[in-house]
Amino acid sequence: MDHTIFTGQKIWCPLCKDHASFLRIPNAAKLIEADRRTIYRHIEDGSIHVFRVGGTGNYRVCSGCLLAQHPDSVQMTLQTKPKPQAQRPKSKVL
Repeated sequence: MDHTIFTGQKIWCPLCKDHASFLRIPNAAKLIEADRRTIYRHIEDGSIHVFRVGGTGNYRVCSGCLLAQHPDSVQMTLQTKPKPQAQRPKSKVL
């Protein structure tokens, strides 16, 4: 099966079988509200797709794989996000 590897901002992930955004380790940790070490554990056990950037050697992890491993943290993030409050007009002081 022939898949386009790179389309715009998304890259093909063989584990997700879809095009997904790839994140740096700190951003991935923030996404699931976990420590960076958790991301490295997933990399070590092979549960998320990862690649290393040439030159710098930095990791990029698949956001789809990461969210599949931590579906509860995504729900929690969506529920705890503060809703923007409507701004009340300021009253004039006479």
